[in-house]
Amino acid sequence: MPKIVDHEERRAHIVEAVTQIIIRDGFDRVTMREIAAEAGYAHGAIARYFPDKQSLLTAAFLQVFQHSHQRTLELVAGVRGLAALRTMSRQLLPYDTAESLRARVVLTFWDRASQDPELWEIHHENITRRRALIRRFVEEAREDGELHPGVDVEEAVNRVSAHNAGWQMIAVLVPEAAAARSLDASIEALISGLGAERA
Repeated sequence: MPKIVDHEERRAHIVEAVTQIIIRDGFDRVTMREIAAEAGYAHGAIARYFPDKQSLLTAAFLQVFQHSHQRTLELVAGVRGLAALRTMSRQLLPYDTAESLRARVVLTFWDRASQDPELWEIHHENITRRRALIRRFVEEAREDGELHPGVDVEEAVNRVSAHNAGWQMIAVLVPEAAAARSLDASIEALISGLGAERA
């Protein structure tokens, strides 16, 4: 009887193998041979799911991005406004080594997306979803009287987006600066800067 292959499980396994190679060696060293060795599959099995390196990088980025987005949605269930923004930032910032390492995948994708219109569109679609979630929390903060009256909603969305993306970059490029206490202090400064009781 022929073996039943779970294609989604195999695809996810390949993507995780690519993620680990990017973390360990960088994207330029990703090859079909290296992926096959990491995943434990034949070279042909990789090509069946991913025709080229760009499709592999895209899949790795989407896996990292969607995992963090879904986890954020779970954590903010029943939470509103500035509390939700704080929770979201704590989830997205690279508090542990695993998240710092996965941020390398995100930075690699950003680099390629800045030069490739197709990758730019993929990133834009996903970051727009995240910005919409930030906007929802900022608007809730305004509705609940938490937001400082001088804060513009779109400016706040930009501030939160830049804050969280910036720490991902710092965790990769200046890891000694991304200690948990620094992340905590930065989040609190961000939230207090948006709050109605700020000085």
